[in-house]
Amino acid sequence: MKSIPLATLTATSVLLISQGASAALYSTTKVEALYGWDYEDRADAGFGIDNQRHAIFTIANASGWTYGDSYFFADFTNVDRDTEDEQDYGSTHAEWNLRGNIGKVLGRDLSFGPVTNLYLSGQLDFDRNSAVRKTTHMVGLGYDIEVPGFAFFKVFTMYRDDDSDAADGTSEQLTLAWNSPFTIGDAKFSFEGFLDYTTEEGDLEEQLLTQPQLMWHANDHIALGLEYQYWHNKFGLDGTDESLPQAIVRWTF
Repeated sequence: MKSIPLATLTATSVLLISQGASAALYSTTKVEALYGWDYEDRADAGFGIDNQRHAIFTIANASGWTYGDSYFFADFTNVDRDTEDEQDYGSTHAEWNLRGNIGKVLGRDLSFGPVTNLYLSGQLDFDRNSAVRKTTHMVGLGYDIEVPGFAFFKVFTMYRDDDSDAADGTSEQLTLAWNSPFTIGDAKFSFEGFLDYTTEEGDLEEQLLTQPQLMWHANDHIALGLEYQYWHNKFGLDGTDESLPQAIVRWTF
């Protein structure tokens, strides 16, 4: 699977061409400030990997076209720490995913069972910190699943190629992403989030990371909420598990 970077580049190019063929149907940008406590600050092997408490700044954009959609986000961690701590444990993690709707491109209905749309999906993950400079290439399929009560429920099955020294070879990733809006009286809420499961790759153990969120939408722009983060084998480190709450303030453009 060493051809994954080339395959991802090819898939991404196809998606860009297909999406550029029509004007954007929607584009939503949000910024979030998160604060968490009880992060796993030491690996099971004993070395430091994080600060126990810190803030995260996130910016994200979702855009859709007739023939596909895109999603981008970037997390900047430890933004509230002093210079020394930021140098040790501050990091940037960004993801850019592009999906091309296969049925729309072919002019055919490819829906089956609960699957309403089938996509060719390409993704790039970027990680930058004091010790790591890596880009992960992914390519695979995406699915829109019809689930009652959910605005969307997306599934991705992807091949990964992590170019870090610790990841020798390829792995597979399953991703779920969802949003379920609901009301209590006149108050608007949403249950949203994602789950990533990644198989082992080289010296990196299998990982499971999930971040479900409960958000209260004060109006069309401002939302407050709580996120629960569970990370099994954090950073792919064996036996390094994380479980904690994070408070969220969100502004949506």
